[in-house]
Amino acid sequence: MNLRPVRIVGVGLTSFDKHDDRSVESLAREAVIAAMRDGGLERTDIQAAYTAHLYQGEVFGQRVLRELAFPEIMVINVENACAGGSTAVRDAWLAIGTGQCDVALAIGAEKMGRGLISFVSADVELALGSTAPAQYALAGNRHMHEFGTSPEAFARIAVKSRAHAARNPNARFRDTVSLEEVMQSRPIAEPLTLLQCCRNGSGAAAVVLASDDWVRRRGAAGVRILSSGLASIMADKEPRDLTSFGATRAAARIAYDGAGLGPEDVDVIELHDAFTVGEFLHYEGLGLCAKGEATRLVMDEETTLGGRTPVNLSGGLLAKSHPLGATGVAQFVELTWQLRGAATGRQVEGARIALAHSQGGTGLEAGATCVTLLARD
Repeated sequence: MNLRPVRIVGVGLTSFDKHDDRSVESLAREAVIAAMRDGGLERTDIQAAYTAHLYQGEVFGQRVLRELAFPEIMVINVENACAGGSTAVRDAWLAIGTGQCDVALAIGAEKMGRGLISFVSADVELALGSTAPAQYALAGNRHMHEFGTSPEAFARIAVKSRAHAARNPNARFRDTVSLEEVMQSRPIAEPLTLLQCCRNGSGAAAVVLASDDWVRRRGAAGVRILSSGLASIMADKEPRDLTSFGATRAAARIAYDGAGLGPEDVDVIELHDAFTVGEFLHYEGLGLCAKGEATRLVMDEETTLGGRTPVNLSGGLLAKSHPLGATGVAQFVELTWQLRGAATGRQVEGARIALAHSQGGTGLEAGATCVTLLARD
C-alpha cells in the first residue's frame, strides 16, 4: 500500500496515578490541550479524532471534545483492549496516509480502579481462573524449563525499569529498587513477585499527526511514522509455544518490512511490559535476540540506558502504571521526545529510529498486537 508520509507534530501527557478527584474526560482534555499547544495547532486544524479506551462508555471521544468546543469533525472510538491506544494512532496514520484527512488527533484515556483487569467477554482460560499473572508466570516457567532461564533474569527487568523511571518526572513509581527487593517482594504467581507486575492507573495521552504536505506548508517539523503492523493470533486451534508471542512476531515483521529496516536498526524502544516476563519474551519476539537468548540481553544490560537498544526509558508500565487506553499513546509521546532529543535525563544520544509495541486482550497470546516504527530526519 502506498501511503502519504505522515508525521507526529504535537504530543501531550497527563500524570498516571489514581486521580480519584478527577473525571476521565478532564484527564483526556488536559492531554489534548497539551498536544495541540506543543504542535501550535488550533481546534480548526483538526479534521478527525481517534479515541482509545476500554471502560469509559459510549461516544467517549465526542464527550471529551464537546467540552473543548471542537467543530463537527469525524470522531472514532477505538477499543482494542490494551492495544487500543497504539491502534488509535495507527488508524489516524492510515487515515492521513490514504488521503482521508490532513490532520488527525489520537487520544488515549482511562479511569481505573484497583484489582485485576476485568473483561466482559472472558475466554475459556480466563473463565477457568487463568488470570494474566498466572498466564505470564506459566510462560516464564516454560522458558526456564526450555532454556535454563533463572528467576533473577526476569527480576532484573524490574530493577532496570525503576532505574529508568527515576530519571523520568512523568513516571509514577520513581524510587529505585534492588534485585533483592524485587525477588523478595510478595509472591504473585511464581516466578513473578509484586514488583514484577504493573499497577492499574488513570491518565491520558494525546498525539497530533499531520501529512508531510501540511507540515511543509506550515513550516513545522515532526517525527515521521515509517510503518505499522497490527496482528492477531487466534489461539486454541493448535498447540502453542508458551515462550513465543506469535502476534508480536507477526506485527514486528509487518513493521520491519514496511520500513525496510530490521531490529538492528532500532535505537530506542517502548514496549508492553505488564509483567517482567512479558518484556523478556518480547525481546525475542521483536528480534532483539534469537529465541532463548533474552537472558544475555538482560545480564549484559543491553536494554538499559547506555546499552545497545534501551527499552522502556519512560519506566514502562511497571513504573508508570497502566491506564489501558492511554498506555499505547503514551509510548508515542515518550518516543517523540526521544527522537526530538528532548527526553531530559534519559535521552538516547543520536536516537534516529524508535519502535513502539503494545498488546492487549485475554489469553497469553493477546487479541491484538501493534508495532510501529518512527524516525527523525
